[in-house]
Amino acid sequence: MKRCPKCKMVKDESEFYKNRCYKDGLDNWCKDCKKEYNRIYYKNHYVKPMSENKECAQYLGCYINERMLRHVMPNAVLMDINNPGYDLVCGKGHLVDAKAATLRHHKNKSPRWIFFIKKNTIADYFLLTAYKDRESLEICHMWLIPGSEINDKTGISISLSTIHKWDVWKIDHTDALSCVTEMKASA
Repeated sequence: MKRCPKCKMVKDESEFYKNRCYKDGLDNWCKDCKKEYNRIYYKNHYVKPMSENKECAQYLGCYINERMLRHVMPNAVLMDINNPGYDLVCGKGHLVDAKAATLRHHKNKSPRWIFFIKKNTIADYFLLTAYKDRESLEICHMWLIPGSEINDKTGISISLSTIHKWDVWKIDHTDALSCVTEMKASA
């Protein structure tokens, strides 16, 4: 039997984690107290909701982009965040994978947006949204590209110098801009 200094209860030794740092080979706190401490510590130091964590890769792609899609494509059915291969089913029944990217500035290269396709052969279409940056959430371009055009690629890079090659799939993003403006105003 051992007393936990945190909860002040006397518990069986099996209720303590093994820890060679202590003389008796058992952790100082009982398992319940240790779990509670770790849960609170992790919550306060590591986990933020996606809506608050602008540095999270999924913030732009899931939180912002999917909220915008609900507004722009009201007849679409959005899938859960971890749905494999596509993010929504459009009103015509096509599977659409929505991708988002911010403009990247590289030394000695034209600024570009990089979209990770990951050789996705499930999606019928890819809806690519090119943002200026994470802070302003200004949408620069949107493209709706058939999967057959890009689903064999790991990723695609659209630079300012080659952007004209993607014009055939460019779509009007006026509704998306107004939606993002509303989201920023309510934040």
